[in-house]
Amino acid sequence: MKSVLALVVLLAGCGSIIAPKSGGNGDSPGVYTITNLYDGSQASKERLAEWMDIEAQKVCHSPYSLISEESVPTINRLGEAIFSRLVWKIRCRGQASE
Repeated sequence: MKSVLALVVLLAGCGSIIAPKSGGNGDSPGVYTITNLYDGSQASKERLAEWMDIEAQKVCHSPYSLISEESVPTINRLGEAIFSRLVWKIRCRGQASE
């Protein structure tokens, strides 16, 4: 069962979600949220952070500032964290809003 779960987490972690956060929610233009899954370990989180840094640079096409970082665990029925979601909020520094 754990191997199946690990495979699901691995496959789910292959695609990130990058969403612009400008307009109706009060954020300024050039602010984005990048989200991805990891297995909850510190080593996995560090590898994912390196990958998200590359993705943030691709999104901004310029330097960026990390506004916030949040790790959100997903808990199963037994109260165990089965995986976590890493959420970065970034601001592109090359944008006119800065």
